[in-house]
Amino acid sequence: MTEIEISNEIMSIKSREQMIRFLDGYSADRLEELDERKTRAPLVKSYMLEHACDSGNRKTVTSIMKYRGILSTQIGDNLFKIQETDKKELFMGFLETLTPRYFVFYSIHESQLVDRWIKKVVCDAPELDHVWLSGLTFDVLWNKVVRLNNPHRYARIMFQHDSIYQIDKEMEPRDEIEEDDENTAAGIDDEEDTMEIIERRASKFTLVDKISVVHDKLKRLQDIYFPLYAISQLRFPSPVGRGGHDFYDYGKVTNRSGNFRDHRSHIIYIQRIYDALMKKTEEKIWFSIEKESIQRPGAFQKLIGSPLSIKFKEPLNKETFDYWIKSTFGRARNRFRLWGNPIRLGPMKVHVYGVDRHLWQPIFMEITDKHLTAIIPKGTCGNTVHRLVTNIQRFIDPAADVYIGDMKYNDMVDNSSGDVK
Repeated sequence: MTEIEISNEIMSIKSREQMIRFLDGYSADRLEELDERKTRAPLVKSYMLEHACDSGNRKTVTSIMKYRGILSTQIGDNLFKIQETDKKELFMGFLETLTPRYFVFYSIHESQLVDRWIKKVVCDAPELDHVWLSGLTFDVLWNKVVRLNNPHRYARIMFQHDSIYQIDKEMEPRDEIEEDDENTAAGIDDEEDTMEIIERRASKFTLVDKISVVHDKLKRLQDIYFPLYAISQLRFPSPVGRGGHDFYDYGKVTNRSGNFRDHRSHIIYIQRIYDALMKKTEEKIWFSIEKESIQRPGAFQKLIGSPLSIKFKEPLNKETFDYWIKSTFGRARNRFRLWGNPIRLGPMKVHVYGVDRHLWQPIFMEITDKHLTAIIPKGTCGNTVHRLVTNIQRFIDPAADVYIGDMKYNDMVDNSSGDVK
C-alpha cells in the first residue's frame, strides 16, 4: 500500500468501532502474510507517549499538535484521527488518550516514515515525551512473560548496547552518530558495502527460543556478558493466537499478532504498570522542603526526597568521560534530552545545574567516572529518571546498579507491576 492509499483508509474511518474493526482485519491479513514471509503492507505500530498534563493549566495533546500544524479530528471519546498538513495532508494514524497523562498513537504507515515523524513531534514539543522502558524494567516484565505464558511458547528478546561515547587514548574524538530509531531498534542491518567499521563495544542481537529455555539460561548469560542486561525489545506472546506484541525501549509497540484488540489490551496493561512506576518514582524521588506541621519555638523545616544513584560496574576512562559530557551538554539536541553547563570539580568529576528539555524543569547532577547522582526537584517529571536509566544502560553501562534512595530500581518496578492486575 502506498502512503496515499493508507491515508485514504484512515480518512474513511468515522468511529471507534470502525477503527477497531479495520485494524483487527488488517492485523489478521498481516499475520497471514508473515506466515508466508511475503508482507505486502506495513504492520500495525503503536507509540506510547507521555504528556504531563495533571494541571488544568497545561495544554491538551490536540492543542499541542495543532500548534505544530497537525490536525486532530475527533471520531470517538478520547479518540482522534491525526492529519499531517506539512506532508501532502496525509492522515498519519489515530491518537487515543488513555489517561490525562498518557496517550498512544496507532499507525499503519511504513516504519521509516512514522518512526521519524513521531521522533520529530516529540523533539519539537517540550510537553511530550516517549514512555521509556529500560533494560531493568524489561527484566521485570520478562518475569511477567515467564509467569503468564506456556513455557513451550517462544520468547523473543533483543539486546542492544552501543558504547557510542567510548574513546580509547589512541582514538580521535568523533561527532555523535545520529540514531536511526527503526533500524537501530529493529535490528535491520545496512548493506555490507556501506556497513560502518565499528571499533568500540557494540552489541545488538536477538534471541528467539522457548520461554523455559531462555528463563533457565538468561541470568547466567547476563552475568558472563554485561551487554545482555541492555534489553531493548521484548515480545509478549499473544494469548489469543500466534505471534505477539514487540515492545521497544522508547515506547514503540509492533503488532505481530492477528488481533488488534489484544494488541491494545497489552498496551493498556504496560501503561498501567508504567503509571504506577511513575507515581512511586515521583513520590520517592521529589526533593522539597516540608515545614513542621506544629508551629512552636524551635520548629524546623525538613528536607524530603531521595537521590537517583547510578553506579557503573566499570569506571569510565578519561577520554570516554570527557566525550560523554561534551556530547551531552555541548549539543542543543542530545540523546539524554538534557541541557546544562557542567562545572568541573576535577579531572573526572562535574556538577551540572541543568534542566530536562521535557517541560524545561530543573535537574541537578554529579557525574564522575564511577557514578551519576541526580537530584530531582519537586515538579520535574519522573520520566526524566526512566529516560536517564534507559540511555545509561543503552550507551554507557548496561549492567549499572540503579537506586532511588536506598531502594533498588528493579524492586520499584517489581512493586509497580504487582499493583496492576
